[in-house]
Amino acid sequence: MKKTKWILILIVLIGAIFFISKNRHIPTDPAASSGAEKPEENSYYTCPMHPQIHSEHPGECPICHMKLVKVKEQPKEGAAKESEEKRSDVQATPSQLEVIGVQKSEVEKMDLIATLPISGRIISSTSVAFQAYEHDVRYLRPGLGFKGAGSIYPEEEISGVIASVDTIVDPSSRTVRVLGQIQEKSRNLIPETSFRGEVEIKLPDRIAIPESSVLHTGQGDLIYVVDKNNKLNPRKIKVGLKTNSYYEVLAGLSVGETISSGPNFLIDSEAKIRGASVAQESTGSLPSCPEGQHWDIPMAMCMPGKSK
Repeated sequence: MKKTKWILILIVLIGAIFFISKNRHIPTDPAASSGAEKPEENSYYTCPMHPQIHSEHPGECPICHMKLVKVKEQPKEGAAKESEEKRSDVQATPSQLEVIGVQKSEVEKMDLIATLPISGRIISSTSVAFQAYEHDVRYLRPGLGFKGAGSIYPEEEISGVIASVDTIVDPSSRTVRVLGQIQEKSRNLIPETSFRGEVEIKLPDRIAIPESSVLHTGQGDLIYVVDKNNKLNPRKIKVGLKTNSYYEVLAGLSVGETISSGPNFLIDSEAKIRGASVAQESTGSLPSCPEGQHWDIPMAMCMPGKSK
């Protein structure tokens, strides 16, 4: 009995000694044991050619295999500012604009004619009911003409005038009910059948710009204003109805200003590249480059030589 007791005590002591000696050699910092460089606070590694690459440790870019460089990340000042795209002015000569097909257009007032597509149903031989989106209600009023066709006899035109516009918006569809009075009766009008058509809207003396001048972004509608030195400046505007080739401008532009039109996406791409680089420079987070090179803001990459 005493012999068994001493054997058990010996086994426990051996196990305790083994456990203590094993844990004494476990380092408290896993990064230190692996030899990896511990990243500084608010910093990361990125590729000069592919800034979308972020890594906590040095290494190579998985796209181009260039050496990753360390940059310091600036504190965020809110989700709205973080998501907003940065754009900068773009300097271009007339010949450069001509090569890429961008033209200058002077902002002016003109008479526009726009059409609003509508859809609804025939509720009798003398009337139709259709829905209009809430942002289009400002253009609708009793007396405006409409035309379209029913689903059963699409070859027969149905025309009339708007009789009334509701003042309550449907919360589920964000539309307003509009009632139209049919001018010419027909035996082929069957109640509750579908109707599709359009309302013609005249917009006299409105500020208008070419459709190709407007860029639709996640933060709203954007145009580029050209100053006397051929510098293109991004500006947000508010547009209204669209005709065949023009947009009505509700706010953001004045008559006489000059804007760019044509393939504006090329100008916008350059503006975003420059804007991102300028933002990095202003916050002191420009990527570091190998010895003998500098970060070129217009090119958004490391270039030979020292910065000017």
